[in-house]
Amino acid sequence: MSVTGRSRKQIILKEAARLFREKGYLASTLRELARRAGVQGGSIYHHFSSKQEILFVLMDNTMNDMIERLSTSIAELDSPLARLRHAIRLHIEYHIIGPDETYITEDELRNLESENYRRIIVQRDHYQQIFEEIIAEGKACLNWQVSDVKLLARAIIQMCAGVTRWYKPNDKFSIDEIAEQYFSLLLNGLKERGAEEKQTQPL
Repeated sequence: MSVTGRSRKQIILKEAARLFREKGYLASTLRELARRAGVQGGSIYHHFSSKQEILFVLMDNTMNDMIERLSTSIAELDSPLARLRHAIRLHIEYHIIGPDETYITEDELRNLESENYRRIIVQRDHYQQIFEEIIAEGKACLNWQVSDVKLLARAIIQMCAGVTRWYKPNDKFSIDEIAEQYFSLLLNGLKERGAEEKQTQPL
């Protein structure tokens, strides 16, 4: 079966994510990437102009996909509680299913050229803003105890992303179980405190 230009490009990106995660962007070569992708060295330049473009496209694709999936999947949910539960579950699942791509997107930002860096940061802020909007609505409608919406959104995103550092496919916990445990832990911290606790510092 012949490989189309589009699928060949996807193969190169998939292998690049794996290679960059294993060796780091700076230590990785296009020669090795070509070998792993099963193409001649020069063939990569039919799809990408440089190693920098490959890194940027990897991150750009990942962030666009995460934003689209999250935005679409929570659009029909009718409460901030349901949206937060779903957002946590999706973020964990995305990192477990695509650990190479998400790792690169988080760990190799420093190796992007300035304009590429700026564009990815804009996307990352957009993704975080979705969490911020959910939290802000919960604070307004459900009296969630939140002192800094932006800080909490960052904390949730990083907490969920950290699953990839210990999760194994044969782990005793399923994705659903992990997501529910994280959601419950967070929710207990967000609930309005009893009268005797009103004077304590909110989350």
